[in-house]
Amino acid sequence: MFNDLRREQARILIVDDVASNIHVIREAVRDLGEVRFATSGKAALDIMQKSSPDVILLDIEMPGMDGYAVCKAIKESPRLRDIPVIFVTSHDQREHELQALSLGGVDFLHKPLNVPVARARIQTHLALQMKTRQLALAKKDLADVLQHLPAFVAHWGGNLCNQFCNDAVGHWFGIAAATMRGMHVRKVLGEANYAAIEEHLKDVLRGNCPSFDLTFIRREGSLLYGQVSLVFRPDENGRPGFLMLITDVTERRCAEQALYDEKERIRITLNSIGDAVIATDTNGNITFLNPIAEDMTGWLSREAVGEPVERVMPLRESNQGHGMFNPIRLVLSEKRTVGMAMNCALQRRDGQLLEVEDSAAPILDYAGNLTGAIIVFHDVSEARAMAVKMTHLAHHDALTNLPNRMLLQDRTQQALQQAVHNGERLGLYIIDLDHFKVINDSMGHSVGDLLLKQVARRLMGVVRPCDTVSRQGGDEFIVLVPDMGAIEQAGVLAGKMLKLISEPYKLDGNVYDLSGSIGVSLYPDDSVNQEELYRHADAAMYRAKQEGRNRYRFFSAEIEEALLTRQALERHIRMGAEQGGFLVYYQPKVDARDSSVVGLEALLRWRNDKEEIVSPSSFIPLAEETGLIVPLGLFVLRQACQDGKRWGGLGHRLRIAVNVSAVQMMGSDFCDSVRTVLKETGFPAELLELEITEGVLAQDVERTMNVLADLKSLGVSIAIDDFGTGYSSLSYLKLFPLDVLKIDQSFVHDMLADRHNAAIVAAIVSMAQGMDLRLVAEGVEEEGQAGELLKLGCHIMQGYHYGKPAPADEIDALLNIDPRLAIAGEAQ
Repeated sequence: MFNDLRREQARILIVDDVASNIHVIREAVRDLGEVRFATSGKAALDIMQKSSPDVILLDIEMPGMDGYAVCKAIKESPRLRDIPVIFVTSHDQREHELQALSLGGVDFLHKPLNVPVARARIQTHLALQMKTRQLALAKKDLADVLQHLPAFVAHWGGNLCNQFCNDAVGHWFGIAAATMRGMHVRKVLGEANYAAIEEHLKDVLRGNCPSFDLTFIRREGSLLYGQVSLVFRPDENGRPGFLMLITDVTERRCAEQALYDEKERIRITLNSIGDAVIATDTNGNITFLNPIAEDMTGWLSREAVGEPVERVMPLRESNQGHGMFNPIRLVLSEKRTVGMAMNCALQRRDGQLLEVEDSAAPILDYAGNLTGAIIVFHDVSEARAMAVKMTHLAHHDALTNLPNRMLLQDRTQQALQQAVHNGERLGLYIIDLDHFKVINDSMGHSVGDLLLKQVARRLMGVVRPCDTVSRQGGDEFIVLVPDMGAIEQAGVLAGKMLKLISEPYKLDGNVYDLSGSIGVSLYPDDSVNQEELYRHADAAMYRAKQEGRNRYRFFSAEIEEALLTRQALERHIRMGAEQGGFLVYYQPKVDARDSSVVGLEALLRWRNDKEEIVSPSSFIPLAEETGLIVPLGLFVLRQACQDGKRWGGLGHRLRIAVNVSAVQMMGSDFCDSVRTVLKETGFPAELLELEITEGVLAQDVERTMNVLADLKSLGVSIAIDDFGTGYSSLSYLKLFPLDVLKIDQSFVHDMLADRHNAAIVAAIVSMAQGMDLRLVAEGVEEEGQAGELLKLGCHIMQGYHYGKPAPADEIDALLNIDPRLAIAGEAQ
């Protein structure tokens, strides 16, 4: 059965106090199994308790405890009593043999042994023992199977009284198997259940084997759906009886009921939704139409069933009217979802065309076999008309109906391509109405809107059909003029537009005077692409305003000079790092538990020509945009490592944090630069902490992981700055090799007054502790904030409460370094 005995070596125990006897017996049974021996009864019993033998060869005459006593002890032990005992003795009196057998011995061998006979008899008893054990295990297997079978199994006599049941705990009918034995089936099942099964009981006692489904009512009132099988089985005396097998099919019945309910719900849903639904079989013949489909096609469901889908749902091309392929056919041939063409119309049974759209999909059974197709569609005649209108609105100004920025950009790009191809000149005019805000503020926006409409009409009247007049919003208009010709024509057109704008406007008996400022940019004279056209025209327009308004200006070298101011600033930044215009300040990081300075964050400052200290927010964005952040960042890194090395030499082993921008991180030689600086300055890598923002992590995950891995190999620490304010993702904390989490000051600032910020801070602290990350709280400005952070478990803090950013000499004072020592340290 299930617990088949493994083919293990038989264990034989020889019990005799004479060594020569043991040797003789051992030789006789050597190859029959594992042989052990004991020289006394007590020793034999000890061996048996540790490992039960399969057969015992027991001598009778032994000092202390003879063989009879040993056999008696064996038979009194529940664990040992079934082990066969074969007495081996030199006694030949019959009374000894009878006594041995009466004590439970299975055989009696006389000394001296007849080895072949003794061997055969021992082998027989070993085989019997093995078969007995197999039979016991098989019986146990059957009992276990029956006990754990998820079904009710019982045997009933011809008097309908129970003789056996596998329901040991009374799960089925609330009656345990022991209690049920001898009870009448009526009492076990209950009157209602017995009445339902009574005729089947008569049938089985006539020798039949009926099977049927029955709903049982449990004693507590719940229902059990059962599948019942009755098998006629007389007892050994031929008296009638039967087996009853009840399988619980409640889940199946409930699933069937749920399936029916679901089908009904789907039917009601399909009949209630606002979309038309048509289903077909694998041949494309109609099997179902919902009411909306009936209304849209003009066919009743009973008429349509069995008809080809093309007859019930003929499709036409919206504009030309020619027939179109029904998506159902493609679905049936390719077994995939198919969408209708955008220009598809349904021809009703009365000939009317309806614009329709949606999709068709295959219907597959549980095995993935095609059983049909379904198409869902709806009338989009009004929606398509609205879409055309919305497309127009998306590309035109709602007030003036002029092209908006999106459409103008598209036309400008096309005009530029045409100009490049044909060698033409292209003009772009930006027109801004002068002091128009005064009219809106004094006369109201309704009057302003009416004036804007009149300005739009006047501008449209002065340009060619191929030109574009666009309103960008507010009081700004842009005119695009392709194939312009001579530059003089550009000036003439600008003058005409200024003249038309300046003519009086009459509204409701009132007269209004307007003027405008126009900036002109030309391709290819001063611009080579769309961006330059817009930028140069805008700069020229502002120059026109600066010169007094109500005029036009072309983009010129003078205006270009203003744009070069930016480049001058870039040069200043580039020169600053080399000539000492940039400084490194440090803000202390303090262990709030004892107010000791444990680290510093290096922060860049700029001293301009007026000897003013400028905040990084004024120049860092430009430095990042131009790439100059790389030399600036290298300057900060080198200076911070030099100062850190000096402080370390003076007995202050401080962790120095340096901010790293995304531009630096993405540089191919950043890790090499860090390695070089550490080597040149001699600053310990384990004291260098590189701070990156969440935005850096999110830019290029794979590259960032490689860069961080290289940095970690140098021995530096990685900190994530301003955590929770940017691209927060908990996966980053797990994915990247981070060491430090900095709680952003925006959370710390309001944590005492805002319970949400307090909860966020607590969550960050708990998360960092769970991930074994060091914590630094930024922006600590009050003692109360420090106290609350300490309670949460964050003890490293940074902020104005502990010190503002300061130059290195002020940090020396903070660290109580003698100035003479500081100078000596710098000299070294």
